Amino acid sequence: MTDETIEWAPLAATVRNALAQRVRQQVLPPGSGLYGWQPRYDETVVAVAGMAGSVGATTVSLALASVAALTGPARIIECAPPTRSGLTAAAAAELGTGHGGWRRGQREGVTLIRRSSTSLFDAAPPPPEEDGTFTVLDVGDLPTNRPGDQSIAADVAGGWVLVARPSVPCLRKLELVLDVGPAHNPTLAIVGISPRRWPTRLASAIQPRARALLESGRVATFRHDKRLALTGLTPDPLPRHVAVSARTLLTLLEGTPQCGS
Repeated sequence: MTDETIEWAPLAATVRNALAQRVRQQVLPPGSGLYGWQPRYDETVVAVAGMAGSVGATTVSLALASVAALTGPARIIECAPPTRSGLTAAAAAELGTGHGGWRRGQREGVTLIRRSSTSLFDAAPPPPEEDGTFTVLDVGDLPTNRPGDQSIAADVAGGWVLVARPSVPCLRKLELVLDVGPAHNPTLAIVGISPRRWPTRLASAIQPRARALLESGRVATFRHDKRLALTGLTPDPLPRHVAVSARTLLTLLEGTPQCGS
């Protein structure tokens, strides 16, 4: 070890500790505020989880809430940090920030609730403002990134939707979540081509739990939309085919099995 190395070592250790401290302060656990949270007694909650980032979980969540809003009060709670929000430009009207730093917006009868840059990540989502609210809890890829005891309580949601794209990595994560995740008896939303049209290489990657879910009929297919892929969610109405798939998904959640379109 040279003299230069000896002189550099204490400084390197100081820098390392300072950076580690900064990371601990900045990286906030995405599961905080959710585990232990319970919905209001008259609230219906459906949790939507993506098998990876950017698979379309927020689009599916918004579509599901929009369909539910046709028959009663509905809202979507997006649990992702503001830097990963898919609802940033989705509201037709912004209604300000409330308790815990949760920002509220409105569009087509749906209340949008998402974290702001001042969010307290240990603050639970706000309660609904109307009786009998249908709440879609967009948990993103939380079940695949956090241990079960730091994720979300299984009994929070009356129904679960797992969102995946037709890819081998997504199918692998789907199998993992079905094995150890909080979702019980979930419904599957495929964003892309229908499972009936999957190529052999992809179909051969289906593992036992995912295969059982696909064969159960609790599957809704959301066709890929080029405009949404380009612009993200905006205040514009969702494409008609997305709304049709969301109606199929809502029917499946209500307990009527049918094949995804």
